[in-house]
Amino acid sequence: MPGAEPPLTEVMQRALTVLWALGPKIVLDLGCGPGRETLALTALPGVRVVAVDTDREALAAAPAHRNVLYVKADATRLPLASDAAQAAYSFGLLQALGRSSDAPTRDLMQELQRVIDASGVAVMGTLADFRRSERPDRSLTGAEVSKALRGRFVLQELIGLIDLEHDGQRCRYWYIAATPIADG
Repeated sequence: MPGAEPPLTEVMQRALTVLWALGPKIVLDLGCGPGRETLALTALPGVRVVAVDTDREALAAAPAHRNVLYVKADATRLPLASDAAQAAYSFGLLQALGRSSDAPTRDLMQELQRVIDASGVAVMGTLADFRRSERPDRSLTGAEVSKALRGRFVLQELIGLIDLEHDGQRCRYWYIAATPIADG
């Protein structure tokens, strides 16, 4: 049915539960692309979503919603004030940033630590499929993600694993929830 929201996976449902527990007012959807999961974030009561991507065409294709503001920006340099959001969500951004080195992933964590208030949370999903080495997006190991989080965030929960179809291939992803360490 055109316009219908896709069914939520059990893992995405758990991610939303983690976010609901906070009662956030502003949730960032980082690397939102055409907004496939952005509308699910609007189900959080009283939330406004700031959906961010660098791809102008993807943003133009994203579904309009009164509680969503789409912004063309680099997630490692967000045009937001410090402590502007209570939560961040991303799916796939970590492996996209980690293609060539771990520096962009560390830059993202530094920026998230800046823009998420100290009582907030970041929920992140990333490719964890080590069976396929020919993928353009490299799977990140737990050690690589831990290194990016170090000194910036504390891992709170491995929310779960999910197998999804992507470009005709079955791929495994995992979600985590992490809280920022107070800067200063």
